[in-house]
Amino acid sequence: MGSTIDQYIVANCLYTIDEFNILYRGWDKPELKIEADEKFNEMDITVRIGYPFKQNAHYTAGESARIKKAQKINHDLYIAQRDFKIEVKYLKNWISSANTRAASKNWSVFQQDFDWLMDEIDSDKAGKVAFVIGWFNCVDSFSQLIQLGTGNGAYPLADERKRRYFPFLEANKVPVYTKDLKYLLKI
Repeated sequence: MGSTIDQYIVANCLYTIDEFNILYRGWDKPELKIEADEKFNEMDITVRIGYPFKQNAHYTAGESARIKKAQKINHDLYIAQRDFKIEVKYLKNWISSANTRAASKNWSVFQQDFDWLMDEIDSDKAGKVAFVIGWFNCVDSFSQLIQLGTGNGAYPLADERKRRYFPFLEANKVPVYTKDLKYLLKI
């Protein structure tokens, strides 16, 4: 089968994490939160993931707007020489109409991308497709960045179906509320 996408993505992500650890060393959470929400975007992550591929990287982000719906592009980065397709999402908060920080995107957007990934894998594209989610670690709970609850409100019960997509999250309470989800870091 040759090289698989995870061999490249893991290295690219580790390099990006190291870069950010160096760039943002010593920043306090409020300062980093402003940087994450106001000065950084999804394309910043996409370019960093694609950079090692140099001229072989084709950035497809935004192309869906100019293509018929039937041909919707479900990935942000394409490496033709390896037939790699990479979808990227960046988690940040937006200021809501109530003037509070809200999760960046509705869960349905992420579900569509997870469904795309599974459909591609089911179509014999395993090792050729990836879904990368990036964020700054400047919040108290991962659920402040993504909607992982079963319903509305500030602290809903965690949706176990959604949680399965994030094996690095753990909780030490039952029942599990979204605010109880913590990173399980393995360094």
